[in-house]
Amino acid sequence: MRRGTIFLLLFIVVAAGVIGVSQFLRSQPPLQVVIAVDPLAQPWAQRAIEAFNATDPVINATRRVQARLTPVEDLAVWLEGRRWTALEHPDAWIPASSASVTYAVESGLPFVVEAPSLARSPLVWGGYASRVQVLAADAPLDWDVVAEAARVESWEVLGGQASWRFIKLGLPQPNRKIGGTAGLLTAAAHFNRTPAPTAEALRGREFRDWLAPVARSLAQTSGDPALAMASQGASLIELALFPEVQWLTNLSGMTSREPVRLFYPAYQFQLDFPLARWQDAAAPPEAQAAVAALRDWLLSEAQQASAQTFGLRPASGEPAPAAALFAAGAAYGIRIAPDYGQAVVPPPLAEVRALVQWFVNQR
Repeated sequence: MRRGTIFLLLFIVVAAGVIGVSQFLRSQPPLQVVIAVDPLAQPWAQRAIEAFNATDPVINATRRVQARLTPVEDLAVWLEGRRWTALEHPDAWIPASSASVTYAVESGLPFVVEAPSLARSPLVWGGYASRVQVLAADAPLDWDVVAEAARVESWEVLGGQASWRFIKLGLPQPNRKIGGTAGLLTAAAHFNRTPAPTAEALRGREFRDWLAPVARSLAQTSGDPALAMASQGASLIELALFPEVQWLTNLSGMTSREPVRLFYPAYQFQLDFPLARWQDAAAPPEAQAAVAALRDWLLSEAQQASAQTFGLRPASGEPAPAAALFAAGAAYGIRIAPDYGQAVVPPPLAEVRALVQWFVNQR
């Protein structure tokens, strides 16, 4: 037999073997990767991951992969004591804030950042127009105005209608939801006039005396206060500080009774929704490749456009002017390219825990 013929036969055998192995691996059950996600991004992430799975994705040219979401509040990971372990943990995590990754790592969890941001949502102050007109007719609604109103308590004393009775504020529960924790940090920054308040500033008597009336003025809600405001209006919550995504997704309900006015605070804690991957000695390389593939999918042009339909800003740049929720919010103060103010620097984990615990104890 000629040498060329032998080489050709060997090539055919090897190629057939490679194809056979590839087909065998593709016929195996797909690799399941679990992605934890903060509920603020869950609606978008769920739609995006369903679309990802529908493409029947393959990693390393041989292994099929399917992703599954599980909702987890950021604070459940680093504040409430819910600890993932080496035997029970997600393959990746989409928290609402990069600070949450930092705090989780400080707590001993082996996360590495795959993408610094998948989407964004700044904090936004807002309130019913009648209330805002009384408190800040010619100025933005921000912490100074709200804290003073909470101290006075009575709408009648503030110049409003006696029938409104007492100030009713809304803030995501700071010991449960990252939007509330972020709100407290913007309060500290605003009071101290610095984007990086020190430990002494966070524990300072003057600051806490100033903030305590806010805690006592918060509406009592068992669930999402933004959703409660949308369903019950000013009878429950009149003024609030929520992530922008919560205003946008609840705006139609909130404004069914009266228009609201929205403002971006001078000190901003923007939620940036990073993607972090669990990386320890037992983490399989295939999971790393699967998370990388998902990262690329979520950052694709189509999925970044999809995020805007759920009230999230893209990871970079600003929403399209025609994005429906942002366009609908423009009449109330939502801006395509707002002044984000000064970015608050997250303090050490111990200081955040102490501030949150103190605030909760004031209620």
